[in-house]
Amino acid sequence: VDCKWKKRSENIYDGWYDGQYESNKVSIDCFNGKFVVNDQSVGFLPNNITSDELFQRVFGHHIFEVQRAEQDDTYITKHGYHHDGKVHYEFNCRNYCLRIYERHAQTNDRFELIPPKCFEGELAEIFVSNYSHWWNDKTKIVEFRPVHFQHENFLHDIHYILAIKKGFIRTNNAENRQYLINRSSSLFKTLFTKYFIRLDSEPYVYMLAENDIINIHLSRLGIVFKYSLQHNTITSREYSDMHVDDNQCFGTLTGLRSGLLLSPMAAIE
Repeated sequence: VDCKWKKRSENIYDGWYDGQYESNKVSIDCFNGKFVVNDQSVGFLPNNITSDELFQRVFGHHIFEVQRAEQDDTYITKHGYHHDGKVHYEFNCRNYCLRIYERHAQTNDRFELIPPKCFEGELAEIFVSNYSHWWNDKTKIVEFRPVHFQHENFLHDIHYILAIKKGFIRTNNAENRQYLINRSSSLFKTLFTKYFIRLDSEPYVYMLAENDIINIHLSRLGIVFKYSLQHNTITSREYSDMHVDDNQCFGTLTGLRSGLLLSPMAAIE
């Protein structure tokens, strides 16, 4: 290439050289094998994308071969991914804001990766930290998928969906469909403040409704209770013959603030 190169820095550990080719500014990093034209990476994603917290969380150290898109600061993967090889990823970073899209060639669906911080304070901690969240602009649904892109069933292992228009989150299981109870609802607040605040803090408690049964999960402790709306009783999954006693302050246990008092089911039958 008919181009005069100039070392960017006198530092011997800096491998960058800059030059001008016709109207284009070109740069090359001899140490790391990077090539840049007009401040845009060629062949691979630039560091400001691969070092971003959102990219790191889902894609880790995966190296994508990419090509420039028509839009500035936008890159599209050269190769398709997952089982059919027809899914491509698009990365756009402007004004220090990274946006990641997933394009499905067969269905023409486009998903956008939502930063988990968008759900912090709104959902229980497990719904934020245990999943990656993908917004389908066509269906107006957010899919709760595995966090890591290289999960063997990344596209289809959808544990929950958030239906924006209908305003609910439910399990993605037609045979056992359960709906997430809103943390601001009177039902959640009543059960939590009366009983489950004694076991853990609110971010680690969530409730799923299944017909007239409320499944109460304490994710950090790994235990589950079932509240029957019909019988107004709370039973323990771990101790099926026990129920949560309505009176948590009596006898020698008066004033106890941690733990739940369980009583035999026979006492209420």
